[in-house]
Amino acid sequence: MNALFLIPPAAFNPGGASIDRVYGCNYGFDYKPAIHFLQVATYAREVLGWRVRFMDCPAEGIDRATFLAQLGDPAEQPDVVLLWTTYLSGAGDLAAARALKQRLPDARLVFMGTASTWKPEEFLHWDDSWCLLGEPEHTLRDLAAVWAGERPLEGIPGLAWRAPVTPGSAGGGFERGPFRPLLDVTTLPMPDRGLLRGRYQANRLEVGPVTTMVVSRGCGFRCTFCCTNAVDQAIELEFKRGQPVYSDRPPLRKRTVAQIIAEFKDIAARGIRGVEIADNIFTWGKKRTMEICAGIAPLGLHWICLARANMLHDAEQIRAMADAGCKLVYMGSESFDDGLLDDVVKEIKVRDVEKAVRTCRDNGVEPEISVLIGASPSETWGTLWRSWKASRRLGTRFVHFSVALPAPSTQMYDDAIAGGWFVGGDFRPADNQREVIIDLPNLSRRELALALKLAYAAQYLGPRGVWKHASRVRSVGDITHKARAAGSLLRFLVRRDSGPEVVIPPGRVTPV
Repeated sequence: MNALFLIPPAAFNPGGASIDRVYGCNYGFDYKPAIHFLQVATYAREVLGWRVRFMDCPAEGIDRATFLAQLGDPAEQPDVVLLWTTYLSGAGDLAAARALKQRLPDARLVFMGTASTWKPEEFLHWDDSWCLLGEPEHTLRDLAAVWAGERPLEGIPGLAWRAPVTPGSAGGGFERGPFRPLLDVTTLPMPDRGLLRGRYQANRLEVGPVTTMVVSRGCGFRCTFCCTNAVDQAIELEFKRGQPVYSDRPPLRKRTVAQIIAEFKDIAARGIRGVEIADNIFTWGKKRTMEICAGIAPLGLHWICLARANMLHDAEQIRAMADAGCKLVYMGSESFDDGLLDDVVKEIKVRDVEKAVRTCRDNGVEPEISVLIGASPSETWGTLWRSWKASRRLGTRFVHFSVALPAPSTQMYDDAIAGGWFVGGDFRPADNQREVIIDLPNLSRRELALALKLAYAAQYLGPRGVWKHASRVRSVGDITHKARAAGSLLRFLVRRDSGPEVVIPPGRVTPV
């Protein structure tokens, strides 16, 4: 099987912007390797024995015209094209699929990821199209067995497909199998970064080239608003759909310490100098973290990760992380109001964030905090003001601002439906660093949008913010990268509306 794992050119997306496919809830201010998609591509090659081309058009500088021209090359024509969808990329991925099918009418199409798990019926426009729902690897294995004539299509867990047209039927429907049990992540092959042909850079890392890394799936906590990384969003959608009453999240599954160290070593051997670890939480226990740090310290890599504030209080652990090359830890502080933190089941207190910032700073790791505007219906201008004052007082170089996005995989979505918070009545894809799709009891959509802009302007455009970032420039490449990020921020701040809608087109198209 000749397989093309495709991230289409940005020109297919609304507004022509590249879309982050690692976290999947915003466009992002830099562009990262789609690590979850790379994992599936590696699985297809190593386990299924396919010939694989991973084409990341934005990273490789492939524009629309070049992409379409390459599809006309017989040497480049695949048997199957696979696309990794997020909420924001759904419309662009469908547009690219239509263009592709006009040139390669016999190519099979496989969609996976958040958007196609959320609404598979919107992607099944062709008889030879399928959606992998939730966790994709084993469903792809079973679909490959169907194509090889080794098993029937019906009943495959985690798969959606077009219903066959029968005499007297309207056709155009779709069918889906049952929920697929979750796999053992320690059995997955290490993602092969040799498949990546693009070059990537991260705003929070001052070295290059960089890559992304994920060594777990799931989370052990219950935050009501949490839009986890892209693969876990899809998994949680399916997991939630399989429960009569949504009350639980998928279990945490971790790769072994030995596997993690081996992957770091592989990254270093490839000449990659920086790593963004995109796990929902990386610091699962002091002993485990210390063992990983001891194993990777000699590699000289720079890396950043995500962690909970109450997991960042141990000075010995933080020093070990710093010695192993950790440059920054992002912690989801969300609010500096204990009442709001209780509302969203964050299971931390403001004092936990303050202690984590001090411990990280005192032991050589830069802390980054977040303010999530509107995660609780009790949010007011007063609680926002206190959060802004507290975040500025902590003095971190980065503060991540966004507005809560009640994605369908979350408890907050159910609360938003029940409370009538959605503008337009239901969720729509939106960039939560730039757009607002909810009215809360105490703050309207416009007030939330204004709060987001005020927060970014105060943090990054004041003299202190400009100096903090300008003083970290080390090369011409740094200047270019930071200038692009600043330009993106400025365009957002001067835009009068709260952002363009990004909607998966309703209805059906005539199959090509």
